[in-house]
Amino acid sequence: MSTSVLQLISSFGFFGAEGVVLELSKELSRVGIDLYVGVFRNRQNPHTELANGAKGYGLKTGVFPCNGRFDPKTVFLIREFAKEKGIDLIHSHGYKANFYSAMAASFTRLPLITTCHNWIGTGFKMKFYERLDKIILRRFNKVIAVSDEIKREILNLWLPKSKVSVISNGIDLNRFEGIGNNKIREELKIDPHCKVVGTIGRLTEEKGHIYLLQTAKEVLKRFSDAIFLIVGSGSLKEELEDQAKAMGLENKVIFTGVRRDIPEILNSIDVFVLPSLIEGLPMVLLEAMAAQKPIIATKVGEIPKILEQGKLGFLVKPKDVRGLADAIVSVLKDNDKINKISRKLYNKVRDNYSSEKMAERYLRVYQEILRNKKIFPADNHGYGQVKWKKTDVP
Repeated sequence: MSTSVLQLISSFGFFGAEGVVLELSKELSRVGIDLYVGVFRNRQNPHTELANGAKGYGLKTGVFPCNGRFDPKTVFLIREFAKEKGIDLIHSHGYKANFYSAMAASFTRLPLITTCHNWIGTGFKMKFYERLDKIILRRFNKVIAVSDEIKREILNLWLPKSKVSVISNGIDLNRFEGIGNNKIREELKIDPHCKVVGTIGRLTEEKGHIYLLQTAKEVLKRFSDAIFLIVGSGSLKEELEDQAKAMGLENKVIFTGVRRDIPEILNSIDVFVLPSLIEGLPMVLLEAMAAQKPIIATKVGEIPKILEQGKLGFLVKPKDVRGLADAIVSVLKDNDKINKISRKLYNKVRDNYSSEKMAERYLRVYQEILRNKKIFPADNHGYGQVKWKKTDVP
């Protein structure tokens, strides 16, 4: 009998955390975990893109309607789903999923783990939810941080050290093999001789896109044929588009909206820029490394560690428009130095940040929790000796 796990997340689209859930679910399903990808269908923001993507890989899903800030019916639906499907463990991602998981598991022996991707609240409401989340974490059997910085923040909540671990995010490297030439530039009407500076992420305040627009104006003074590609969507989309027009950049900045062909997008650019103000361990940074693209990023979160304090990419301070512009121009003018480290970027992500390695580490956490609950004995399942083999999910 296989072990059943529910991955649960409240989603606002398909971004970094959703990518983690999907990659983890794909890998765990390959070694026999009976896995379900659960998402909320919120009345105001009914984003179920993750569930649709999971179905595309043959994964089982659950969609839970949720109306308002607290919907008792949603708690009941999650609890009944767990009972019906024989769920042995709930693995939640984000404050809302944490809250509903804890409520659904109340008065049961159902173990809980959570992954803390980041706390990024800027408004009063978000800060309140994050404070609530930090209280709820004490209810969980295990709390996973995606970076050392987030782990330190969690430990400041007086959680026992034994409850908190760091597991780095991972990506599926197979997606970046055999990309070759693509028609992205042709589709977006970009001259093949232009240099393209690209970024990918939610269009929200903490991602720092406004500083990239200011940087674009500086770069274009020195590199007039550059094009800036901004991939993603979010609450600031219209505001950023208006800013670009006001700055006279409407012919130099392309907003693509959400794209699912990220490997092809990365293959079409010359340099990847991540101007974030706050980060944990960004999946898109790992994807840029897998695509062997030169990287310019801010010194936040786990980024300096991944880029070896600047040995594998350019690091600048957040909001440093001049520093960002100088780094971009330097890369666009001299590709020789960058080409020498491109393979190192790929090797590092392969050796440390693959979805396979991420899943191996999570599986050990599942083993630890479920053995203590006498649900996951190694002699019945043999997961202690799992041989990880890359096969396509049916």
